[in-house]
Amino acid sequence: MNKLRLKFSKNGPIKFIGHLDLMRYFQKAIRRADIDIKYSEGFSPHQVLSFAQPLSVGATSDGEYLDMTVNSMISAKDVMDRLNSVMNEGVEILAITELKEGEDKAMTLSAAAKYSLRLRPSCDFPEWTYKMEEYLKKDTLPAMKKTKSGEKEIDMKQMLFDYSFDHENSSVEMLLSMSSKETLKPALLYEYFFKSAGREFDTKFLDIHRIDIYRSVNDGDKTYIEPFITDDINERIYING
Repeated sequence: MNKLRLKFSKNGPIKFIGHLDLMRYFQKAIRRADIDIKYSEGFSPHQVLSFAQPLSVGATSDGEYLDMTVNSMISAKDVMDRLNSVMNEGVEILAITELKEGEDKAMTLSAAAKYSLRLRPSCDFPEWTYKMEEYLKKDTLPAMKKTKSGEKEIDMKQMLFDYSFDHENSSVEMLLSMSSKETLKPALLYEYFFKSAGREFDTKFLDIHRIDIYRSVNDGDKTYIEPFITDDINERIYING
């Protein structure tokens, strides 16, 4: 058996399907591509698949990840080519790598996500990038976040690892915490940014594109994050130490 990690994009009209529908889409594509996928045991066997993190409906991405286990294969590239041959427009397998024995699932290792964010033309907010840049310079960015047990106050500043503004094109790239312990969604950050400017926020205003998902790696007494599939050490971002 071989454990594989696939990186794929989700663009175009397919961005409007939810996470469960995307999972069903991949299950059907794997069958059409005649991949020798491993199935779980028991009365209701299912394909052994695991996605890194769900993507919000309406958002696009060039950095989604799927872990899968196959019983046999010619090569990882052959699996990628077979899948791409049956994919509909909007989903493309961009890269594939074979995992080491015992390596944790992408869902477990996920630590952050990088986004490209814009406000849609329907939102009239002149020079919002300059105002947001000033907002992010505050020492703390308090917010109330909904949890399973109710609401709790958080400091979004601690979940904002990096950002850069393109004022000319009215966009911003942000690296936000995204793990099982703490996740900062772009919409929450924008909601409180709008409040600070005395404006009402609507999620329809926000155009979200996920650039990539990052995993956490311990390097001695330091911890860095990097995209799941990369050979470029320059993409590492040290978050402590």
